[in-house]
Amino acid sequence: MGVDAVDASNSCIPPTHPLTYQCLPLPTASRGEPLFLDGNGGRLNDNDDNKVPLVMYAWGKLIVVREIDISGTNTSSSSSNTTFATSPTKTGPSGTPSTSGFIYRGHSAPVTSAKFNPAGTYIASGDARGKLRVWAFDHEEHLPKIEIQLLAGPIKDISWDAEGKRIVVVGDGMQSPESAKVIMWDTGVKCGDLAAHARKKGSSCAYRPCRPMRVVTGGTEDASVFCHKGPPFQRVVGDGIVSEKCHERGAVHSLRYNKDGSMLASVGSDGSVCFYEGKGMSLIQRVEKVHNSSIFACAWNRGGSHLLTCGADGYARLLDAKAGTVVHEWDVATSQLGDQEKGEKVSRGGSQLGCTFLEGDVPVSIGYNGQIAVLPLPSSLGLESPASSMDEPMIITGHQSPISAMTFCSPGSNTLYTADTDGVIVEWDGATGKARGRVSNADEDDPDVTGRVHAGATVTSLTFTTANDGSGTLYSAGWDDHVRTTHGRVCNDKLKMEAQPNAMTCGTSLVVVMTVEGLVLMRDKQVISELIRLPYTATTVCLSKDDSMLFVGGEDCNIYVYNVTSSAANPLEESHVIKGGHLKPVHSIALSPDGTQLAAADIRDVCIYDTTSEYSPVVSKGRWCFHTQRIGCLAWSPCGNVIASGGNDDNIFLWCPAKKTKRVHYRFAHRGGVSGLSFVGSNAGGGGGDWMLVSAGADGCVNWWNVEEDAKKKFGL
Repeated sequence: MGVDAVDASNSCIPPTHPLTYQCLPLPTASRGEPLFLDGNGGRLNDNDDNKVPLVMYAWGKLIVVREIDISGTNTSSSSSNTTFATSPTKTGPSGTPSTSGFIYRGHSAPVTSAKFNPAGTYIASGDARGKLRVWAFDHEEHLPKIEIQLLAGPIKDISWDAEGKRIVVVGDGMQSPESAKVIMWDTGVKCGDLAAHARKKGSSCAYRPCRPMRVVTGGTEDASVFCHKGPPFQRVVGDGIVSEKCHERGAVHSLRYNKDGSMLASVGSDGSVCFYEGKGMSLIQRVEKVHNSSIFACAWNRGGSHLLTCGADGYARLLDAKAGTVVHEWDVATSQLGDQEKGEKVSRGGSQLGCTFLEGDVPVSIGYNGQIAVLPLPSSLGLESPASSMDEPMIITGHQSPISAMTFCSPGSNTLYTADTDGVIVEWDGATGKARGRVSNADEDDPDVTGRVHAGATVTSLTFTTANDGSGTLYSAGWDDHVRTTHGRVCNDKLKMEAQPNAMTCGTSLVVVMTVEGLVLMRDKQVISELIRLPYTATTVCLSKDDSMLFVGGEDCNIYVYNVTSSAANPLEESHVIKGGHLKPVHSIALSPDGTQLAAADIRDVCIYDTTSEYSPVVSKGRWCFHTQRIGCLAWSPCGNVIASGGNDDNIFLWCPAKKTKRVHYRFAHRGGVSGLSFVGSNAGGGGGDWMLVSAGADGCVNWWNVEEDAKKKFGL
């Protein structure tokens, strides 16, 4: 068990980048498995009025620390806010202005658990390969303290002692002799030997927050809770007091001590809740059938008087610990159905897998579909909480999967649409960064509450057209071989394509769909052409604003220019071919706002062509060649002086045709690559978005960047 060398070079977006706001992804969930949440931000975060209450969870290999403000600071829908930034009075982890949360990217395997230390300055996180990493939350670069291989399998739960000096972890020991370990936080030195559960599989652990110290662990398959005293820690057996077998069957999914350590609670797959005396772990009472199925998580309120539980039956329930009775319940699964009728069975997406209390005793529950439910607390319970002023649950939605496409709505609407690889489309309020909701199919129910519009298939492209009367239509193309049209958040129609659609573009009213076999023209939600087969493989398309010129990038490294005609027999007439401009297939094309310059990019080069002089190169290959992987998106600034490029290498570059030797580089913008890029421009209500760049990526985030200062300083604009 040695301490590994730690690489922190790209664990977060560099603090020097002009990031102003982030729309964060929802937690990754596995059906039938508890989802870890930590709403206890420690003394640093919970005792500072300038900080918003935090909740921490995992999204794949990333750790998300999300700010949840139910006071209205971050949920206002006022269209007068055009800065796309949170309140300047709120601060982030290291005292910098808040950006709605924080993403940590230091793990190389899926994150399975993470916990704040009591001070709120460090976070201990574990992953699916059994590695534990301790890193600074309050440092602007979030430097790691230690990384150590603790278990042979996934770490399932982590707990700190009250002094912040020791950490206990539990998980799958696989072939090794241990399923749980307790170590010193800064050296990794063991502080005793913890007992192994059946088949070396542990599920949860808890550290008593006072002396005498106790460590308890729960098993995945033996329905047992082991108590250890120390340090050095060893299992307490044979005294006739410790109650290890209080659950009837299955796993003990969650173990939690209350604030003063006087009481321990355990929940499991038998649907019961057990309360123990904190020091000796003797059983106080067992409350049966709190849920009709497995209970996946539990959490104490700050006062230690009430316990919150959530289960596969779609409910979250609040228990009075002394009386052992349920004093309130929330039907979270039903609250997410919307206008749909409640079925006989609990929706798959509505199963509640994790819960916690935020600062101020605000209960939160998260389901299999990842949606975060902030729950109201009745004032009759006598618990002082901001949640007492809420009338109904506040549902926070977003993406659980990598974002694959992005587009803005009509000018001045402050509306943004994004889509992901699960076929989910989300509408966002661009002024606040708040998700307004998921798009749903008008003629299809969603009994699983997953919000998948394209039947679970990847959405490859989004585009938006505006009619003369001001109404707009969102077009989405997916790998379910359909192009679907949406008004607001309701998908009304779908059109079956002859081949798989991979990209789309639109001008004023015309929409061009690029499939694997050719091009299809659409207008007013109708197909107006047959499949136009091409003598080459198309890789990207771009249409001029007046619907007259179509640009197609090919796998043969050429760019083809077509005139769009009204002829049904020959709607596209080839007018020019840009040859020799690229050494690799062209993956993205963008026309400048005035139509005089065409930008194109491959896997390395970004090139500019003059459309007014036979497409002569303004910037040739070999000049802007600093991307290292596929460049999937290009975006011109509204003034046409700057172009932004985003690639699968996680980088965003700013270029200026007038200053060819200069560039602005934003590293580590999105883990996994940039999939969408656009300047806000006139899409902001009231203007003010000319230098606000929006990016979406495979990390499930939508980021707002204020690039005005960097662009003007670097390019002298």
